[in-house]
Amino acid sequence: MLREIAVYFDLDGDRHRAMAYDRAAKSIEAANGLHRLLDEGRLEELPGIGPSIARVVGDLARRGSSTVLEKLRAKWPSVIVELAQLPSVGVLKARKIHDALHPADLDAVAQLARAGQLRELPGFGAVSEKKILTSIEERAQKGTRAIHIDAEEHARSLAGYLRDDPAVLRVEIAGQVRRFCEIVDHLSFAIATIHRDAVLDRLRSHGLITSIDASGDVVTARLADGMRCELHLAEPQQFGWAWIQATGSPEHVAKLRPAAGAEEVDVYRANGLPWLPPEVRDGTDECSGDDFTDLVTLEDITCAFHCHTTYSDGKDSIEAMARAAGALGMQAITITDHSAAASYAGGIGAEGLRAQHAEIDALVSPVRILKGTEADILADGTIDVPMEVLDDLDVVIASVHQRYKLDLDGMTNRLVTAMRQPFFKVWGHALGRLVLRRDPIAVRLDEVLDAVAESPAAIEINGDPYRLDLDPINARTAAARGIPFVLSSDAHSTRGIEAVRWAVAMARRARIRKSQVLNTCAPEELAERVRPRSRRTASRS
Repeated sequence: MLREIAVYFDLDGDRHRAMAYDRAAKSIEAANGLHRLLDEGRLEELPGIGPSIARVVGDLARRGSSTVLEKLRAKWPSVIVELAQLPSVGVLKARKIHDALHPADLDAVAQLARAGQLRELPGFGAVSEKKILTSIEERAQKGTRAIHIDAEEHARSLAGYLRDDPAVLRVEIAGQVRRFCEIVDHLSFAIATIHRDAVLDRLRSHGLITSIDASGDVVTARLADGMRCELHLAEPQQFGWAWIQATGSPEHVAKLRPAAGAEEVDVYRANGLPWLPPEVRDGTDECSGDDFTDLVTLEDITCAFHCHTTYSDGKDSIEAMARAAGALGMQAITITDHSAAASYAGGIGAEGLRAQHAEIDALVSPVRILKGTEADILADGTIDVPMEVLDDLDVVIASVHQRYKLDLDGMTNRLVTAMRQPFFKVWGHALGRLVLRRDPIAVRLDEVLDAVAESPAAIEINGDPYRLDLDPINARTAAARGIPFVLSSDAHSTRGIEAVRWAVAMARRARIRKSQVLNTCAPEELAERVRPRSRRTASRS
């Protein structure tokens, strides 16, 4: 919605305000927990958000619109914004199309493109016309895809808007967001009500809802950014089945028979099953009798693993990071700044590590601080950790940060060599993906996992919401080999430590148990299990 406002101001020629709202959108996108910040009155702590934009954000989050947005929408047709947000268009071309041809919606733009009318406009041609048509058709076919953190915020906002209606007795977020899917292509909600029509009226009044189809049992709606919503409405005594149906994959739902009940547990009990955690409802083996009570939980995590500070590319000091970990109830933190090879991230070598260790030794910390490094895995498989300080380190995370495009043999050999290094290491963000932005590396993963299983090593499940790596499918394959895991936040700020919740969710989707996760141990045991040992130390042991 902030980006929509930015587009309107851009159309008005007010570039300064357009840029201000775009900066605010980026700031909120990078923050975790918008609604928490709103509730605590801390929104203006985010960069680029002053009192006036904070008021707009509060209105947008709580009631789905704002006076600023309503005035701008009254001035500019929504088709301009929808066009401007297509990758092949932008504000200037959207304005040209609207002013010359006055299409009512994107379907009308598509018809104009098929008729060859867009290419006749100044600055357009057959190539740009085809790109615009392709973008519209792909959006209609696939809708909008979002990473989990963005979809979750969207879902929370819409759920909060619906809860404010007296006709709504209960609203629960469901679907891919509740199952913690890395990529979300639609939002799902379960709604308890005895006044279906009133709920539909509430939906129609939401500023971002552009269309509603209430002809079937499941109400579908489309948001202005193209995201599709499914709303499962049910009377209170049928809510349990509605929530299950809205949450599980189609394959999971097909394994169950509908049953009455106000809660999910009632329906599962009627099917002879225990209540199943949302993360496992993927339609594979979840109904085989396992109750999943020993899956790892956020409360099990004792150590904030994989944390950066101002020594490399982090935003906060060692002391601030340690205090933030303690405030979250953790007992330990690993300080793992980048190694010297990561010069682009301010990486540090032996001298920098010694200075860091001296600072840690002098601190009075509320949690145990494990001294570590995130060392680059170099192209030949060498791990960029200074051997002269290896015995002083408590933990080594070994990660690929450069040369992602080695061929299949080169990348496989690189990682196998790294994992076979004779000291304990944690393979960090294993496949190097950025969700919806960068594909995983090309590698024969089975060979690398065999090397990990045979070596002193563990694998990280990285909770950075833009990484979420190792993914649940491959994590499950690794777990079958008996490989241990650490669940990390890859935090570059105090707030970033909270991202471990996504690592926990990915692990739960992979059926990983508390006993398989090293940073559920007490700090003393964790330190013993992850401590690297050089050849010299190993020979003395």
